[in-house]
Amino acid sequence: MLDLLACIGLTLILKYGTILNKPRDYIKNIHPILKDLFNCSLCLGFWSGVFVYYVTKSYILLPLASAGVCWAADAFIGILQFLEIKVEKDSKR
Repeated sequence: MLDLLACIGLTLILKYGTILNKPRDYIKNIHPILKDLFNCSLCLGFWSGVFVYYVTKSYILLPLASAGVCWAADAFIGILQFLEIKVEKDSKR
């Protein structure tokens, strides 16, 4: 379970992490295949899984898993807030 969460976290960090914008843009400009890789969660998730497979006996997985879970929780809270605002607007009409 921790391995899968780590894959999610690593994929999200590599694809969306703003701190990685410059290195990611540099890598994406090296070759069109690398650009496709960083634009595809399925592809990036696969290679994240390969990486995590090789480090499964390491505590490096916990921060990666935490990143994925925190992103999912943040997205879920954002959806709840959107729905709350929508319900409030609809009830004022």
